[in-house]
Amino acid sequence: MTETTGSASIDINASPDAVYGILTDLSRISDLSPECYKAQWEGGATGPAVGASYRGFNRAGENEWDVAVNVVEAEPGRAWAFEVPSPDAPTRWSYAIEATDSGCRVTESFDAPILAEERFQQMGRHQMLLGNIETTLQNLKAVAES
Repeated sequence: MTETTGSASIDINASPDAVYGILTDLSRISDLSPECYKAQWEGGATGPAVGASYRGFNRAGENEWDVAVNVVEAEPGRAWAFEVPSPDAPTRWSYAIEATDSGCRVTESFDAPILAEERFQQMGRHQMLLGNIETTLQNLKAVAES
């Protein structure tokens, strides 16, 4: 069976609203993501809202690409999710934020049907994305707690 989903969680000593603000501030994307080095709102969007679009600029090894992204969930302090459109099925990235006694727990998840394609299996893309989640969450924690 081909893995097309993944997730990880981390506890952060910062408020859910502060963490949401960091996640949705596109100017900080390079502080968090090991792959997306820049993002910018498109189509008149100026901030996180369901239906807003932005373009992400990515780099992995020698590969560079940009991709249009659609915001599908934007609940301050609770949830942030976006989809990368695809002819077959979109790839969805989401962040669930739950309040805890000392701040919040953030769970980052992906559902990427495109990973079933042979080229992505051969390059070990699923494992790469799992590693990226771990790095992103560690970076988020460092930024939020500083």
